[in-house]
Amino acid sequence: MLAYLDSLCAALLARNTVEIRRLLAHPMAQDLPRRVREEAVAISRAGRRSFMAPVNALHLYYKLTHMVDESNDPTYDSSARPEPEKQTAQLDLPLRKVGSR
Repeated sequence: MLAYLDSLCAALLARNTVEIRRLLAHPMAQDLPRRVREEAVAISRAGRRSFMAPVNALHLYYKLTHMVDESNDPTYDSSARPEPEKQTAQLDLPLRKVGSR
């Protein structure tokens, strides 16, 4: 899905009407949120001279990439976290008292 959405976003940003329509005809297009599909259709109809930005498609792509990155990141894995007794203690910072005027 992420590769499909990446291709769609690239086509939307390039205003490639033929590619947008080809991607919207793909069965994966049915899995897209309605506002993303409608935005893609509107951009393809507006043509190259349009100033419409694919905000909804790019936002969905952004959210999906972060979901994929977090699921593969070992810092989010509970087995990768240090045990409480192995954690280092908090360090105290020496602060000097500032005199009042």
